[in-house]
Amino acid sequence: MKQHAFCGWWQRLRANRRGIAALEFAVVAPTIIVALLGGYQLLDAVTVFRKLTDTTVQLANITAQYTTMSQSDVTTVLDASTTIMEPYSTAPISIVLSEITTDANGNATVTWSKALQGTALSAGSTVTMPPGFDNPSTSYILVQSNYAYTPTVGAAFIGPIPMTKQVVMLPRASASIPFTG
Repeated sequence: MKQHAFCGWWQRLRANRRGIAALEFAVVAPTIIVALLGGYQLLDAVTVFRKLTDTTVQLANITAQYTTMSQSDVTTVLDASTTIMEPYSTAPISIVLSEITTDANGNATVTWSKALQGTALSAGSTVTMPPGFDNPSTSYILVQSNYAYTPTVGAAFIGPIPMTKQVVMLPRASASIPFTG
């Protein structure tokens, strides 16, 4: 008799569908939340990289319009990065602004270099230029930017993500842009 009661109870339990939606939600919700947060972080990282690209290009563009640069000009140009990077923090950014000159053989060396939150290149040091930027006896503006992006969610697991951008431009208003100190 007891076995018959157990079978009836088991059949009623199997036929009961009232908790299925709650069970499905409990299984699916964490997956959806992780996908949503991951998508947000990916979009945020792409946006920061785009801001870093804009900053690098604009700093090279602005610098290329000078005919000479003083220390206050360099400070003004490098400080423009804070405006371009808004609303993102500029604490993890490092920017190196340099003039590179090639000799008659196309070998590139640093003419002058200044940095924001980073280390400037040493004057006279050799630089490997990207293809197409090795014309003999030519000066170029080189802007190198680095950003350590820290995700809002999952930073303890992922850590900072390094982002790097480099832009090379020809001076526009003169053959070179001497640094006057």
